[in-house]
Amino acid sequence: MGPTKTDESPLQQIYSIKLKDIRISKDNVRNADPLRDLDELAASIKRHGLLQPVVLTGDFGEPPYELITGQRRFLACQKILNLPTIRAVFAGELKKRDAVVRSLVENMQRRQLEYGDAADAVTYLYEELGRDERAVQRETGLSLRKVRDFILIEARATPRMKSLLKDRKVSPADVKRAIRAAQEDLKKAQELLDLIIKYKPTSHQKRRIVAYGERQKGASAEHILKEAMKPHIEENIIISLPDDLREALIEATKSLSMEAEELAAKVLSDWLREQGFVA
Repeated sequence: MGPTKTDESPLQQIYSIKLKDIRISKDNVRNADPLRDLDELAASIKRHGLLQPVVLTGDFGEPPYELITGQRRFLACQKILNLPTIRAVFAGELKKRDAVVRSLVENMQRRQLEYGDAADAVTYLYEELGRDERAVQRETGLSLRKVRDFILIEARATPRMKSLLKDRKVSPADVKRAIRAAQEDLKKAQELLDLIIKYKPTSHQKRRIVAYGERQKGASAEHILKEAMKPHIEENIIISLPDDLREALIEATKSLSMEAEELAAKVLSDWLREQGFVA
């Protein structure tokens, strides 16, 4: 059975096209990490359907077709949802220059939603859905980690922290680290965040900021950063985990927005303290 037309308007016809009849055009301009966050896009499509059809070149009924815009939607449907067809419109036969222009314009128009706008929307849904994080996850397709990040930061971060996030000068992970290291002292957390921006510590040093801040509640932001950035001799320990624990660790790192090494170090240090090996 061949492709079928599913909708029609005076300006544009939308068709249901078999995914096996589509190949990604070399003129598609989105080349950098097209698989990033594809699970979230797939979850959104599964929940709400494909709201925007992909754009193909060629003539309907004469496959194979080339995809010039909508690569990530196509990959989500193909690689994760395993759908047989996708909604598509046809741009006819395009010269390379026209195909590149069309692909570029669409991708430039699909500007990433500003952090503040996304946070406002997620926290609104959180309240509207009975403060149920998983309900927000189901409705939006966002990962539970991202939902929790938006809610936590919206509830605890200072206006300046939110402004830095909006301007993309810091990441949500950095804001969370500063709040944890300052043990909810938001003035100290803001000072730590400013120091992180100024001195640009490595990921290992950022983990030490959290560890030292949690151990030394009375330490100033400057002292915490100084201690974290001191040269350290570190020993790498390789641990073999059974499949169930490895999967649990992966889920925990996503849920808590922590790197595996950071989480493993925290769990081990907590256990050593509970057992009396650390004073």
